[in-house]
Amino acid sequence: MVEIKSGLLKDAHGRYDGMVIYHKRGKTFGRKFPSYDGNAGSPTRAHQNTRLSSVVTLYQSVKNTFLVYSWNREANNRNIASGYNLFVKENINAYDTDYNIGDFALLKFTVGDLQMPFHFRQQDAPEGVLSINWETTPWILDRRNKDELVLAVIYDNEPFRVQIIENTGITRNDGIANIPLEQPDATEAHVYAFFTNADRDSFTNSLYYKIKLK
Repeated sequence: MVEIKSGLLKDAHGRYDGMVIYHKRGKTFGRKFPSYDGNAGSPTRAHQNTRLSSVVTLYQSVKNTFLVYSWNREANNRNIASGYNLFVKENINAYDTDYNIGDFALLKFTVGDLQMPFHFRQQDAPEGVLSINWETTPWILDRRNKDELVLAVIYDNEPFRVQIIENTGITRNDGIANIPLEQPDATEAHVYAFFTNADRDSFTNSLYYKIKLK
């Protein structure tokens, strides 16, 4: 992708000489058409398509939630076409070639501009409880201390459904969280913890934890 700053193509739109020309945020860009892919029917391409299908299915579970603002904002900052494109790019490597999540730790549910608290660590807890503590910072801006802890949770019996535990009432200023997780048919919960502001439009990066339920 290149920015077109001058010349006849600056105000163009559509296809031209092997490129797609489009406009974004008042600027003009050109992107080259992909060349013929001789590997279209190869096992490698089939495996990649399987992973792509899986991550797109996962995206459907979050696209109508406030999490999408995290991805749209970061995509804009990185000059990427959309939050959807960025979500796929960041999460496709978490999947195996059999539609399963190979490494839950590779999944991300928020990417953001806010900083996680220092020493944000999981603590020993009974089964079915996420216990975390962190260092409080009373000297920072008051509005930052009001950022709230939110969880995105995937249970092992429903790997393509994301539950968002939003109204925890736990803020940066608390320094500790003990949150029970319940899903009768699941044995493990894969938890992605992050902080967000009151407007739900600024986020920390999500951090991963695995919780044994039974």
